Amino acid sequence: MSALELTVEWLGSGAGDAAVRETFGALEVTVGPNRAPLTEVEDTVAKTVRRHIFVPAAPLAIWLLANWWRLRWEGRPSLPSVDWRHAHSLSALGGGFAWPVIDISSDGEFVQIHAAAEAEPDLAAIRYLRSLSVDIPAADFEAAVERFLDTVEGRLAVRAPQDKTVTELREELRAERASASESALCRWQALAGVHPGDADESRLEAVRQLAEDFGAGAEDEVFAALPGLTGVDDARCLLGALRSSTTTIDLRGFEHVDGGPGLPWQRGARMANRIRSRHGLGGGPISNETLGQLLSVSLPLAGDVVKESGGLGGGYRNGVANGRTAVLVTSRRPESQRFHLARVLGCALALQADRQFLPVTASATALQKLERSFAQQLLCPWDALDAFTDDTGVDERGVEAAAEYFEVSEWLILSTLVNRGKLPRDRLPSR
Repeated sequence: MSALELTVEWLGSGAGDAAVRETFGALEVTVGPNRAPLTEVEDTVAKTVRRHIFVPAAPLAIWLLANWWRLRWEGRPSLPSVDWRHAHSLSALGGGFAWPVIDISSDGEFVQIHAAAEAEPDLAAIRYLRSLSVDIPAADFEAAVERFLDTVEGRLAVRAPQDKTVTELREELRAERASASESALCRWQALAGVHPGDADESRLEAVRQLAEDFGAGAEDEVFAALPGLTGVDDARCLLGALRSSTTTIDLRGFEHVDGGPGLPWQRGARMANRIRSRHGLGGGPISNETLGQLLSVSLPLAGDVVKESGGLGGGYRNGVANGRTAVLVTSRRPESQRFHLARVLGCALALQADRQFLPVTASATALQKLERSFAQQLLCPWDALDAFTDDTGVDERGVEAAAEYFEVSEWLILSTLVNRGKLPRDRLPSR
């Protein structure tokens, strides 16, 4: 985990309007205790390497304020759209300046900052040198942005007092954050990839009703999954199908487990290790019979397949017969069923017992990251996978053998090996 700093040294008047002229300076963006500079560049004209870039700070402040809700809450999709990049990438600022390729996204708990180095100098004859991905606690991100905004607003108050844009946007954001109802609506829209204020009143009312349908505590996960659906009605239909599903598992013996501190994937792995230890599952593969006994269900699952889930599913408990939890059959593939059920179990362990809807989605929220990590560690423990692939290798045949041995997908094997650094990221196929 790393802290963030945005510092600027004023260089006097530049070109452009008053706000641009008077906030032109040397901007340095750093992360971590060692202050790694994301703005480190090679200047091919001066033939130097420096930690800062020469840009106006006011456009950056305005961009941060205008996109604050989406930066703070919206995750990074597998295929970012142009609209997503405009709201999340500093390179979208333009204005004739060579802004860095720094993307900012969030899982709700941590803000992810990803910087990409450039292979060649751009038209401004500079080349960004840093490739780095870091997770920053959301509170640290908010504090760093506030410090930067204080600096810019103070500069404008003295040098361009007639320009009130930053001040007015900050006042608007403060009002939204101060109101519990407005804050919730802004957060939900941001999670769904919508700029707060862009949705009309009828859509906002549909959003409020959807939040009530899924129950308190589930709203953020549902709205984060909306981009994968055709709309609010789609989500409501899926909830109806889940509530009426005749496929059920028994989660009553699984109490809330504290995953401890750290990133979501770290907590999920620790939770899985505790469940393995508690139920005497050892350190190797879990068979269908053992997993079925754990959840009181026969595997593979039978029943009608919900083919078009749109990335939204999970479990629904406390509303079905005998206290069992209803789930949807989303695939006929046994390995997919196993992973899905393991994610539902991880979700149940992470949430309190009074939460009815147990969301399993394709989004990048902290809960979904925890679920995926829990399911991977439960079904395919890293130590066992590491030892197995030491023997079989990590080529195509080795990955196939590991998937068969642990009864999981080859994608899970590949992604685990990549995330653990045993394989380069280019081994992951496009999904």
